[in-house]
Amino acid sequence: MKLKIDEALAQSIALHKKGKLLEAESLYRAILQSQPKHPHANHNLGVIAASLNKSETALSFFEIALEVNPNIEQFWISFIEALIKKEYFSKTKKILKKAQKSGVDQEKINLLTQQLISAIKERTPLQSDLDSLLTYYRDGRHVDAEKLARLITHQFPKNLISWKVLGSILKQTGRVLDALVSSQKVVELAPKDAEAHFNLGNTLRLLGRLEETVTSYRQAIALKPDFVEAHSNLGVTLSDLGRLLEAEESCRQATAMKQDYAEAHFNLGSTLGQLGRLKDAEISYRQAIELKPDYTDAHNNLGTTLKDLGRFLEAEVCLRQALTLKPDFTKAHYNLGNTLRNLGRLDNANICYRHAIALDPNYVKAHRNLGVTLRDLGKLLDSEASCRKALALEPGNADAHNNLGNTLSDLGRLLEAEASFRQAIAIRPDFADAHSNLGNILKELGRLETAKVSYKKAIELKPNFGEAYYNLGLLLLAVGHYEKAAENFKLSKFKDSEHYLLRCFYLQDEPSLFYGLLDYFINQGKVHPLIGSLGCRSALKYGINRPNLFCKNPLNYVLNANLSIKYDFGEVFVNPTKAILNGNRISKKTQYLLSNGYQTSGNLFLLEPNLTEEIEKIIHLEIDNYRIGFKNSKEGMITNWPTEYILYGWLVSMQSGGEIRPHMHEEGWISGSIYINVPSKLQNESGNLVVCIEEDQTVENINQRKSIGVVTGSLCLFPASLLHYTIPFESKEERIVLAFDVVPKY
Repeated sequence: MKLKIDEALAQSIALHKKGKLLEAESLYRAILQSQPKHPHANHNLGVIAASLNKSETALSFFEIALEVNPNIEQFWISFIEALIKKEYFSKTKKILKKAQKSGVDQEKINLLTQQLISAIKERTPLQSDLDSLLTYYRDGRHVDAEKLARLITHQFPKNLISWKVLGSILKQTGRVLDALVSSQKVVELAPKDAEAHFNLGNTLRLLGRLEETVTSYRQAIALKPDFVEAHSNLGVTLSDLGRLLEAEESCRQATAMKQDYAEAHFNLGSTLGQLGRLKDAEISYRQAIELKPDYTDAHNNLGTTLKDLGRFLEAEVCLRQALTLKPDFTKAHYNLGNTLRNLGRLDNANICYRHAIALDPNYVKAHRNLGVTLRDLGKLLDSEASCRKALALEPGNADAHNNLGNTLSDLGRLLEAEASFRQAIAIRPDFADAHSNLGNILKELGRLETAKVSYKKAIELKPNFGEAYYNLGLLLLAVGHYEKAAENFKLSKFKDSEHYLLRCFYLQDEPSLFYGLLDYFINQGKVHPLIGSLGCRSALKYGINRPNLFCKNPLNYVLNANLSIKYDFGEVFVNPTKAILNGNRISKKTQYLLSNGYQTSGNLFLLEPNLTEEIEKIIHLEIDNYRIGFKNSKEGMITNWPTEYILYGWLVSMQSGGEIRPHMHEEGWISGSIYINVPSKLQNESGNLVVCIEEDQTVENINQRKSIGVVTGSLCLFPASLLHYTIPFESKEERIVLAFDVVPKY
């Protein structure tokens, strides 16, 4: 009988090894019918049951086999592995100890122990715990959710749900670096999960690790090609990396996959804006807003796009809509400020920038642009404070150094301004505007050759830089290089460059070119003092008369009055002037027209408002009287009087032998001077002010000049189209004049 059982066992084992499990099982069971506790038949039936995931059945067979023969090592191993698979961890631990006592090889005991530890780690948490975790998360109970998520991830390190929830909570609460660990763990556990790669990309993007972000988004798309959010976010990241054409492609794929996806249209608009395709960007932003009317970022970006397109009123509407939806939207306040600046509404822009700063005190751009706006408003000390605040927050901000330089220049602090422009250039050597502004300062300081170098550097960096061509042209014109000056004015469309080109043609003695351009201005109806001046001068020089739209007979509009009769001149004018000159708060500058003297730098009325307030009021009053006196005039300078103007004033001090050579103030409308101190004359015309049509006094027409015998207290007003100069004087006294211009606000 035993022989038959052994033969049957051998035959069943052979079938088992060949994978013929049903036939092997049949023979094993036949053996058990004859010998129910046959250890090998029971064990091998347990092995077959385990392979078929019938764990409980397998365990019962293994227990019988061990009961009959506990000395066979494989019986212990099979039983323990089945217990682990069934997650009977407590029982497994007890059986391991028994197996060790029964003599099972220690190395195998160690391997089984490691399997047990791994199985414990891989087991699944209770569904009730997972339900509680998700409930806490949905209800915003982040503290409870985080606590439970950490507990579950510790007990069940391979549980995806708890890692995902933990990562999301950490990211929402600003602990992005900690969230990265969770996101990476999820990808490790589920490498084929597209959403896991997407979330890892989002976390990496928050950390600024953009190249890794791209890799994660691309992996998400590889796993799920229609993952629209991944395409959209990939576009944003590529845009941040400056890979704009790739970014556009990704954003367009997102909008094609999901046409009603507002965020994708927004991201496409942002990319198109950076590509300079502003009208296309406008279309995308409008599409985003149509899909999501309360999309504040889209309203804001549409506003900035319209501003860049020069459609400032439409931009204002969009930005105000963004602020209606979100009153504490810092960037929208800032962008609205920029738009209002473009509209010339500086006081409103000032308010917007201050709103932005109140919401974010460290907003460097807002401080910087507030400084520029305050400068335009004439609040120079406040402007300086804002520029310095921007630099305190960001010392390496080249734009802020440049803006500070402009303000210091207006304040007349030329050496400090020079230092600021040089600092801007040190930070950003290719900063063309700073090079041009440095040129202006160097020109003011009388360092003309160095100024020329700065202008040329600005043009080298920005070949279409109209302002630099204009400034270089003015410098060349001042030193008599008329042909080169004309070349620069031709290349510039900045301010009055064409007017100065006309002056170059006149000084070059090119009548055909001169009259061609003059006729063009006349046909355009241009009313300007420089054109008017050259019209009068050319009539004398060439004997050719043309209509003079500014003032045909400017010498008829020269006024000389004595302010000492109307006012306490010493108290109102002399004392404040001496206080300014003695205060040394305003820089002094030399200029090529002035001999034996200096003039103050910057606009006196802005720099010393406390000392000049009363003087400014009187000048405005005298200008009004001047206009009333000529109200019936048909001359363009009266009929086209600027609706808005500012007074720009400076002091001129001359010592004995001092003089100012013939010149005109091209940016003025009316020029004036108040004589604070005029030394006694040693000769008849000594120290007189002369106004004239042409500086060449060989012109045989004595009616083309007026010599005004000025005295202390004199006020002279005359059209800015007139040339004027002073006759040298000899005296131990200082000759002090407050000069000013009525400058139109175009």
